[in-house]
Amino acid sequence: MNSSLVVNKTLTDLGPGAQIATFGFRACAFGQTRCCCLLNLFKDFFGADQGGRVLGRFVRLAECLGNNGLRRIDLTVPNAITFTHDEASLLSALSSMQHGAYAQARAHMTWLLARSPHTDEMNILSDIASFFSAQDMIVESPEYQSMPTRRETDERPALCLVQNV
Repeated sequence: MNSSLVVNKTLTDLGPGAQIATFGFRACAFGQTRCCCLLNLFKDFFGADQGGRVLGRFVRLAECLGNNGLRRIDLTVPNAITFTHDEASLLSALSSMQHGAYAQARAHMTWLLARSPHTDEMNILSDIASFFSAQDMIVESPEYQSMPTRRETDERPALCLVQNV
């Protein structure tokens, strides 16, 4: 058994937002972005005019984590419904950004990068979270499964660009 896999949870349990986010990130991380099926899936999900832009942000996120981070990100194979702890952390970072929990999103990115994230890296994460929110799709994670989309005590907008973090 692979100890890096999250036990007793699958992407199916987390819903379509987590499935699309994980599938897209894995495809980009494994360099499979030229597959027309991937672009078509993103166009179907995010709209013909936005699909390519969303995929582009996933490519950029994969580049940041893969090339700029100080640790190796543990991924499972692209079609698997199981997911690793690093993939769960990525889902939690996206979900945190959607919920307006910027400190938690930053903490997850710090873990994934093994250093403090740069502003542009947080903005990429924010962009991706915004694309999902525009489709009324919450990216659920084991940490944020079934939470409201915004905290009651947080007066900030649910999504915004992060600057000078």
